[in-house]
Amino acid sequence: MSIGIWEPPKPGDRKDGVSKQLLLELVQSLDAQEGKVTLDDSQAEAHRWLMKSEAPAFVVAQSLDDTTLVDLVHFFTLAEMQLSGWDAGPQNPAIYLARILRGRGAFPPELRKWIKAHTDNRYLPYGSAL
Repeated sequence: MSIGIWEPPKPGDRKDGVSKQLLLELVQSLDAQEGKVTLDDSQAEAHRWLMKSEAPAFVVAQSLDDTTLVDLVHFFTLAEMQLSGWDAGPQNPAIYLARILRGRGAFPPELRKWIKAHTDNRYLPYGSAL
């Protein structure tokens, strides 16, 4: 019998990834006209792990339509600025979602301008240069 080494999970380590239902719920908590995320404190705490999740966790986002992806880019851009503990830097999910849009040729030019006007995260929308 061998004994393995237990390592605590890293933030964002979830074997099941992000569900489509969760992404759709996040879109519902976006007030685009006001430029606000309307998650309450308990929801913000429960979903904070998303900001430390890596791109493979968001594979389900490829099944979403372009409009929903744009809304999610808005959500994650604003959430990082408005919600405590949602700092993500180069791991902001908006980067992964923007890559999906660019891959489809559906990344609207005005979205880059909107992102830059609503964040101080220098990695948005393209990610790290390395």
